[in-house]
Amino acid sequence: MEIFNVTKNIVVANTSNIGSNIVCVNTTDGLIFVDTGLIVEEVKKFRQDMEKKFGKKTISLILTHAHQDHIFGMKSFFDVPIIATQKCKEKIKERLATDFAGDGIRKILNNYSEFKEYFANMGISEDEIAEVVNQTDIVVEIPQKDFTKELAIGTKENKIIITISGGHSLDSATVYLPSEKVLITGDEFYHSQVPLLAGAPESHENWLKALKSWEKLDVDIVIPGHGSPIDFEYVTNARKFVEKTFKIVRELKEKNVKVDEVIKDKRLKEYYGKSNWKDPSWWKESLKALYQIL
Repeated sequence: MEIFNVTKNIVVANTSNIGSNIVCVNTTDGLIFVDTGLIVEEVKKFRQDMEKKFGKKTISLILTHAHQDHIFGMKSFFDVPIIATQKCKEKIKERLATDFAGDGIRKILNNYSEFKEYFANMGISEDEIAEVVNQTDIVVEIPQKDFTKELAIGTKENKIIITISGGHSLDSATVYLPSEKVLITGDEFYHSQVPLLAGAPESHENWLKALKSWEKLDVDIVIPGHGSPIDFEYVTNARKFVEKTFKIVRELKEKNVKVDEVIKDKRLKEYYGKSNWKDPSWWKESLKALYQIL
């Protein structure tokens, strides 16, 4: 388990390189967690460690969206209210009736074994994959509290603002802590562990709108859905890079330039930022995927 002490009141845990970051926020009233990753026992331990560290009880869990790498550890929080966007709540309810039903969760876990090459590019070992696959205690429940656009919780001194952004997935949300000058992005932003464009946004329009909207906030540190926390300047530069990339690819496609020629364009040669991706062809493959969906 990798731990990042972001501020005196915010701690981030990466309990599995396959699963999402888990964030603990210390407030006046108690601890609030954001997302749960994949490994139930690791999430349970992180919660216990944080309650011991801060000497407070957990009062709620916030989910940024309904993808399994962010919610499969939620069993550790069934004793507190779970908060999500209305769309996230609906998506979880839908998944409980479809791909989570019956032996669906077992099939999803087993499926991780089919992506060993993909995970190897992220530096993830077969032992780490096995840790996810071999779990038998995953339970998913529908969040009790939901909202449509924005929800503010906590006191004036510890206000937490949860806002639907709908880029990475239509149910995605971000969590802003003004007093800490910290933004928790869920999968609206990645850093280092996976490339920025590794997961094609469900809505490019919403995604870019979200990235731009963050620049109106007073933020020093960004906690991504995957990867280490970063300073806000990195995010601003990444947004500019993404806009430029989208514009070039779209213009070339409108001119009927074939995808194999698009990826050779000198303006698209360099990727902005840090990526631990080991396969050197990942950027070209990302551009090809972008070409298909723009």
